[in-house]
Amino acid sequence: MKKSTLLLSSLVLSTVLTFGQNSRKAGPIIKTTPTFNQERVQELVSNAKRTPDGKIRCFTTEYNQLLKETYPNRESTEEFENWISKKILEAENNNSNQKKATRNIPVVVHVIHNGDALGSGENISDAQVLSQIDALNEDFSATNTDFGNVPAAFQSVAASMDIQFCLATEDPNGNPSSGIDRVNYGTASFGNSATESMKAATSWDPSRYFNIWVLRFGGDLNGVLGYAQFPSSSGLSGLSSNGGAANTDGVAIGYNYFGTTGAVSSPFNKGRTATHEIGHCFGLRHIWGEDGSGGCNADDYVTDTPNQQSENYGCPSHPSASCSNGGDMFMNFMDYVNDACMHTFTAGQKARMDAVLQNSPRRASLLTSTVCGVSAITANFTGTPTTINENGSVTFTDASSSPDNLLTWNWTFNGGTPSSFSGQTPPAITYTTAGQYDVTLTVTDDNSGTDTETKTMYITVNPAGTSTCDSTVAGWDWYTEGYGGMYWTQDAAACNLPLEGYVVGNNCYDDNGWASKMSNPASGKELVEVRYVFHQSSGTGGAQLKIWDGDGTGGAPGTVLAAAAITTGQFSANLNQFISVPISPAIDLDLTSADFFIGYDHDVTPLDGDTIVMGLAAGTSGNTVWAKEAGSGWLDLSTYGVDSKGTVVAIVCDNVTGIQSHLSDLSSIVAYPNPTTGIVEVMLPRNNATVSVVNMIGEEVANSSTTSNLLKLDLSNQPNGVYFIKVSSNGELTTKKILLSK
Repeated sequence: MKKSTLLLSSLVLSTVLTFGQNSRKAGPIIKTTPTFNQERVQELVSNAKRTPDGKIRCFTTEYNQLLKETYPNRESTEEFENWISKKILEAENNNSNQKKATRNIPVVVHVIHNGDALGSGENISDAQVLSQIDALNEDFSATNTDFGNVPAAFQSVAASMDIQFCLATEDPNGNPSSGIDRVNYGTASFGNSATESMKAATSWDPSRYFNIWVLRFGGDLNGVLGYAQFPSSSGLSGLSSNGGAANTDGVAIGYNYFGTTGAVSSPFNKGRTATHEIGHCFGLRHIWGEDGSGGCNADDYVTDTPNQQSENYGCPSHPSASCSNGGDMFMNFMDYVNDACMHTFTAGQKARMDAVLQNSPRRASLLTSTVCGVSAITANFTGTPTTINENGSVTFTDASSSPDNLLTWNWTFNGGTPSSFSGQTPPAITYTTAGQYDVTLTVTDDNSGTDTETKTMYITVNPAGTSTCDSTVAGWDWYTEGYGGMYWTQDAAACNLPLEGYVVGNNCYDDNGWASKMSNPASGKELVEVRYVFHQSSGTGGAQLKIWDGDGTGGAPGTVLAAAAITTGQFSANLNQFISVPISPAIDLDLTSADFFIGYDHDVTPLDGDTIVMGLAAGTSGNTVWAKEAGSGWLDLSTYGVDSKGTVVAIVCDNVTGIQSHLSDLSSIVAYPNPTTGIVEVMLPRNNATVSVVNMIGEEVANSSTTSNLLKLDLSNQPNGVYFIKVSSNGELTTKKILLSK
C-alpha cells in the first residue's frame, strides 16, 4: 500500500464560462422592415376574434393580411393552396408520406427585454424557455401526456408530426451558443410597427434558424398572445417574397404565454400558443376556415378535420357539434380552446407540414442546417472502471445516438469474458490476464444507419495486488453551495499596528492557518486528489496547501501528510471555482486518527494586502472548520459558536477495485467541468444512483449507474450543445444542465 508523500503535482485551474444567456444590447436597426398602414393595423386589431376575457388568441390571419396588402405580389390563399395541393399529391404518388425519421428544426429564442434581471419581467428564465422546447417536442411527436384524451371519433386520424425542435448550439458567427439570445432592447412593450422593426434587427439567418421572439406586446398589439408568418411557395427572397420578408420570418409570442413554468399565465400556460403559431409557420390554417369568418362552408384545406361553424373557447366537452359534423375537433392545436384542452394534430395536417418542410424556402433548408450539432448515427460507450486488477470486472454502458431508432448493438471485448455480446446492455465483463485491451461496439438503426466505435487499449488490467488509485489531472467548477465571507475583515487599527493582511479571518486573532475536517473513510482507501474553492486571493506572500492527519491535541490537525507551496495571490483569476490538486503517489488513509484535514497555512505574518481565504458554507452536522491562532495553535471554531464547513472535497479511491468516490459535505449534485470538452464527472451527495444524459431534443445519449458517489461520463463523441444530466437516486430525480463545447 502506498504511504503518504509530498503533494507534487501542479495545480490545475478551471475557468468559468457563461453560456446560455448570450446577453447583448440591441445594435442599430440596419435591416429593412415592412411598413404597415397603422390605421389598417388598428382596424384589424379591433375586429380580431377575442377570448371571453378579451385576449387575441392569434393574430396570424390579420398579420398575413397586412403582408398581402403591403406587398401585392405576395401570393393569395388560392395560389398557395394550388401549389401545396400538388406537392401533397406528388408525395402520395411517390409513397413519401409514410412515417418519416424525425426532422430536427434548429431554434433560436430571442428573449427581448428592457434591462430586466434574468428571470424577471420579460427576461424570462432559461427554465421557462426550455419548458417551451419540451412542450413543442411533445406536441409535435404526439408524446404529450394528454394525447390520450383524443376522443375515439378522432383517434384514427390523430398523428405525430415527426418533428423535434433543438436550441441552436452555435450562433451565426460560429461561436458556441445556448440558442437563447437575450437582447436588452431598451423598450418596455411592443406594438405592431416596433415588433416588426425589432424582429428585423435581431433575426438570425432564417434559412438556418427558426426564429422565435418572446416579448411583451403593447400598444396596438395589447392583448395579443402571438402571431406567425405563413410560409412561401416560391424561392424569392427579401421584401418582394410572396412569403413575407426573410428577416421577420418566424413567430412572436407574449412572454407570459411562452412555456409551462415561470411567468406563464393561465389558461394559456401549457406552451400551446407556440405550438399553434408554429403550426401556421409550417402551413396550417385555423381549423374552422382560413377566411376567418367561419361558417360551415369555410375550409382549412385538410380533409380529416371536420368543418365547424366557428372557433371554440374555454374547454368544451365532446361532442360539441356544429355543421352536422358529429362534433367539432376543438382539441386540435389549430382551434382557440384553452391550452389544457388542445392536444392533437391530424394526419392531414401532417401532410401539409411535410409538403412545406420539403419544398418551401426557409423551411426546407432548416432540415439540412447543422447549427444544432445533430449528427447521424454515432456509436459510443463508457466503461467503469477502465483500470482494474486481474480478475476484476468492468461495467459497460451504451452511449450511442441516432436521429432514428437504434436497432442493434454488437460488442467485442478483447481479453474479456464473455468476449462478445449482442444487445444494448452487456453483463459485467471479467478480465483475468494483465494487459491493455480494445473494446468495439457496432450499432445500427431502423433507417439503415450503422457506425462502429473502437476504443484502443481502453481497459488496463494490472497484475493482482497492484494499487490502481493514482490521480489524473482535471479541473472543476463549483455550483452547489451557497457560501460567502465570514470573519474576512482587514485588521482594525486597535488590533495590530502596522496593518497586516489576513489568511483566514480578522487578524486581531493573528490567524495563520485554516483547515476543514474530513471524516476518515473505511479502510482500504487512498486520497488521490483534493479540491478547494477560494473566495479571496491577493498579494505575493508565501503559503502552503496542506493535508494533515487529525492526530494533534484534541483531534486538531497534526502530522503533515502532504504540502504544496503557493503564493497568496495565485488564485485571483479563478475565485469561486474548484481548484484541483492531484496527489501522486496517493495518501494511504489507514491513519492513526478518525479524521484528517484539508486546508492551508501562512508561514509568516501576512503583509498588508496579502489575503487567501477559503469559502465557507453553512454546516449541516456541526462545525468542521479550525483556525490556527498565533500563540495558541489550532482551535475548533465551534468555540466561537461557528457552525460552518469549508469548501473542500476529498477524492478517494478504493485500492483494490480502483473505484473513486468523494468525501465532502455536498448537499446536492454537482456536474463538472461545465462547460466540458467531453468528460463530465458527476458528484452525488450519496451512493447508488442511475444517471442518464439527454440532448435538447430528448434523445438519451448516455446512461450509467453507480454504487459510488462519483461517476464519470464520456460525451466526447457527441456534438456541441446543451445536454441535461438526469440523476435518479432514492426515488428522487434531479436534472443538471451542462454545455458541451469542444
